[in-house]
Amino acid sequence: MQGPMNAPLRPSPETATAAFVAGLNAVGWNGTIRTDRAARVVLSTDNSIYQRLPQAVIEPRDIAAMAVAMTLAAKHGVAITARGGGTGTNGQSLTDAVVMDCSRHLNRIIEIDAETGVAVIEPGVVLDQLNAVARPLGWMCGPTVSTATRATLGGMVSTDASGKGSRRFGRTSDHLECAEVIWSDGSRDTLRDLRPDELDAVANKGGTLGRLITLLRDDLPAHSDEIDRVFPAMNRGLTGFNLKQVQRADGGLALTRLLAGSEGTLALIGRITLRLSRVPLHKGAAVIGYSDCDAALRAVPDLLVADPDAIEFLDDKVLRLGRGAAVWEAVAPILGDLANAGGLLFAEVSGETPEDVTTALDAVAAAARASRITALGVLPTQDSAGMAALATLRSEAVGLLASGDGPRRGVPFVEDAAVPPEHLVEFVREFSALLDAQGLEYGMFGHADVGCVHVRPMLDMLSDADRARIRPISDAVAALTQRHGGLIWGEHGKGVRGEYLEGRVGPVLFSLMGRIKTACDPANLLNPGKLVQADGATGPLLKIDTTPFRGEADAKIPADARRDFAPAIACNGNGACFDWSPARTMCPSFKATGDRLQSPKGRAALIRDWQRHLADDPGGAPARAAADALATTLDTCLSCKSCTSLCPIRVDIPEMKAQFLHRHHATTHRPRRDHLVRWMERLTLLARHLPRLSNLAMSVMPWRIAALCDLPSLTPIPAERALRQAGAVIIAPDRPRLSAPAGQSAILITDSFLGVFDTGPLLAAARIIAMMGVTVHATPPIAMGKALQVRGFLDAFHRVRDTALLQLKALAATGAPLVVVEPAVLMALRQEWPLADHGVEILSLEQFLHGRRGDLPASRATAALTLLPHCTQASGDPGHTRLWQEIFAHCGLKLTVESVGCCGMAGLFGHEAEHKDMSRDIFDLSWRGPVTDKDRTVVATGFSCRCQTARFAGHRPDHPVEALAKALTG
Repeated sequence: MQGPMNAPLRPSPETATAAFVAGLNAVGWNGTIRTDRAARVVLSTDNSIYQRLPQAVIEPRDIAAMAVAMTLAAKHGVAITARGGGTGTNGQSLTDAVVMDCSRHLNRIIEIDAETGVAVIEPGVVLDQLNAVARPLGWMCGPTVSTATRATLGGMVSTDASGKGSRRFGRTSDHLECAEVIWSDGSRDTLRDLRPDELDAVANKGGTLGRLITLLRDDLPAHSDEIDRVFPAMNRGLTGFNLKQVQRADGGLALTRLLAGSEGTLALIGRITLRLSRVPLHKGAAVIGYSDCDAALRAVPDLLVADPDAIEFLDDKVLRLGRGAAVWEAVAPILGDLANAGGLLFAEVSGETPEDVTTALDAVAAAARASRITALGVLPTQDSAGMAALATLRSEAVGLLASGDGPRRGVPFVEDAAVPPEHLVEFVREFSALLDAQGLEYGMFGHADVGCVHVRPMLDMLSDADRARIRPISDAVAALTQRHGGLIWGEHGKGVRGEYLEGRVGPVLFSLMGRIKTACDPANLLNPGKLVQADGATGPLLKIDTTPFRGEADAKIPADARRDFAPAIACNGNGACFDWSPARTMCPSFKATGDRLQSPKGRAALIRDWQRHLADDPGGAPARAAADALATTLDTCLSCKSCTSLCPIRVDIPEMKAQFLHRHHATTHRPRRDHLVRWMERLTLLARHLPRLSNLAMSVMPWRIAALCDLPSLTPIPAERALRQAGAVIIAPDRPRLSAPAGQSAILITDSFLGVFDTGPLLAAARIIAMMGVTVHATPPIAMGKALQVRGFLDAFHRVRDTALLQLKALAATGAPLVVVEPAVLMALRQEWPLADHGVEILSLEQFLHGRRGDLPASRATAALTLLPHCTQASGDPGHTRLWQEIFAHCGLKLTVESVGCCGMAGLFGHEAEHKDMSRDIFDLSWRGPVTDKDRTVVATGFSCRCQTARFAGHRPDHPVEALAKALTG
């Protein structure tokens, strides 16, 4: 008999993972295998307060590769945790073993049946991606989650996601027809509903599915009474190991109900078959304001009489934070005085006709008037743009609560509690009292119609004291929800909060869940430590306060670095930068690669990792390796600034990139090209006086010296001469003197892009402004130092900026409006300098023209144009396109706006030889289509955008002011 002393030793997790990776390489595995620390760090966090560093990250390219990986993992005893969009708020996809990232490659929509609305997809398909294909066919995925731009359907099945409108559309499991799964031994099956007469045959086939069917068939009936007693009868019922709904009324088994919500603990999810819902033909919304959140919630039962599709609520905290969001410009006119309400309800309705919607909105308004709770006002709308803006504000609430200037931010850990709607008011009161007793601020929003409230207490997770609050608050909320017949996890899954599962369902049903886990995953290899453990598992379930907190690691970062890299520390992993749509500007490098390292969240994670290593050992090899990894990912950042505007936390990667390069190159050599770039603006401002010779030199020297390609040519005539010919008066920026009264003048700020390489828009602007009876003054090209800032030459940049600031202040002192044409310069002056802090007001060209559009004549031209906006301005100033449209409309011209992402040029990025392919890939995502469409004429506001189009599409589009000038003078 062999005793314990002679038992074979199990290899360490590191050794087992190394053997697993070697096995994948040996079979030529169809996927990407990543063991470098950078990839592991980026996937060590999600949208929760936790951090767990995996041993490896694997990215399968097809479902067969998932099965091969699982087979090898079983052979070597390696645990696998599947990951989708990484938007979980409770550590669902975090592991210290191996992450299987299904989002990068497994994102194909295989089929949508236009007649039946059945969709077959891979698990990495994003919800918005599916809807973009399904909606033109008249179908949509019913559940509407706030993270729809990046949430994958595999993740939605895993958490049984629901979101807005669940009283009408239910949860993901309500739409799950069947799912192909990979069991922990690598075998594959399809889970679907089984009739009673099918059970024995499937059970007798053996294997994992046979074991599972045998267990469910034999054991579930004996527990029916206990299941009915424990499982709450509510919209947000207990999901994940859903013992109540897995039992069909006819005695069969609904296996998809067991899978949905199990968070990867039972099987890996392969192909998914969904039953889609019909798209409502017409929709409407009513905004109803109340004095406070309590009043708003007390009114909900009265409003439900009108049977709306959904009722969402926001409290005053979220509304205050919403004022800083990019969408607020569109929302504010809709809300009017209700923007100051203490609580808002959004009631959504739909119908077959606009009249049906009007009737439904009237019913909501009537219910609000008849309610015993007095409303401050009811604002109905059927305007699609307005409803989209309201929906965006609501979806950004999660991120808004994590924004702010102080150390305390909204933290997710008790944020999705749900109770029967009739208990909601009292529950919220007690929840509020609980947090008030802790002396905490918090914000609330959620799905009032189904009793689900999202609460994010404001905590500083770098503080030991605040981290210690996680346990008592969580325990109190778990008890509070149970007392009201609800759940602490009503929507966003359990994750490490699975420790409350046994207390909620009782030991008998928890034991049954453990036997189900054992039948499916006897070796406990699938997302171990979550929800339940297989029999004989050695490790305990994870707990809410023993799982590593990310904030504890961030607390090691020195105070000065916390200041300079504060946005990286504030990044809460909400994943807005993983936006799927090519037509949205966030984030071009991620969209082109699908690599999460090449995203603001990924870069923020690596900034934190670098700073932690510096704190531990500034000169050590780990710190140097972390700096090199960070430098690599920052190299593909285009510095487009979309993250600055669109991230709810305002994680400004370009600014931190500049700070990093400034620090990094204080001790390491810079590439030779950097030194050329440092002097390039100054050199081009000199070279423009000898354009022929300079263009010849630029066509040869930069490629050989610094691997720059396709550089634009200097204009053949210096800007000052060309502007004089267009009727402008050249004005010295340091000693400006106007030739006409300030009220009859305008000063065009000539920047070092248009003034050197593309004077056409400046000349057209001068002609149009003069046409309005205004005397046009223009500066010579002014150095702005943009390239210096991007490259981290911050001392040199500050000198250039300070000189330009003195010039701009002198120009502003004349009293004439300062007008900027180039959007990249405009947004730099507004966001990075910013001029407003120095008492200098600047106008974009469209702002100036729009304010005086009454002075513009009508055009005889009839051609319709399509505007493609510059990405930085589109994200930071989304209302500017409306100004262009109204300018053109006044002149009798039609201008439509097409949403596009980044063009891929972004200053010098697209001219760097090693980035040319990525630059082209980004251009192809959303620009190539419209600029090569022969049936329309495109105009583009950005200098880089026009250069990029000329390079990759063979023609240069006009700036809108050039098109306007042609139409008015042609």
